[in-house]
Amino acid sequence: MAEAAASVACRLDAFDEGTRAEHRRLAGELVGAMTDVEELADGYAVRFPARPFLFLRIARWIELERACCPFLTIRLEIERSTPAYRVSLTGPDGAKSVFRAELLRTPAAEAK
Repeated sequence: MAEAAASVACRLDAFDEGTRAEHRRLAGELVGAMTDVEELADGYAVRFPARPFLFLRIARWIELERACCPFLTIRLEIERSTPAYRVSLTGPDGAKSVFRAELLRTPAAEAK
């Protein structure tokens, strides 16, 4: 049986107010820590410096993203050739615009 096309819709009911604030804070922190953004055919890959505190923040952000955006696939790689974490975010048609909005989010916009 063929699987139905995935819907690109965030679950606005996935978080309570406190968790939503945590998600925004983490997203803003991680956007500020990114060292590279690579466009992929069906999403983006971003790199972060390999720091233990960032690993924990990335892991928590991934957990939250999975709750609100079940349509996406997230891969976390620890690169052998460079001291970096690489997070790839991919998904069905339309997902790329959701990722772009997340990556371009600014801390000032989050404070509102």
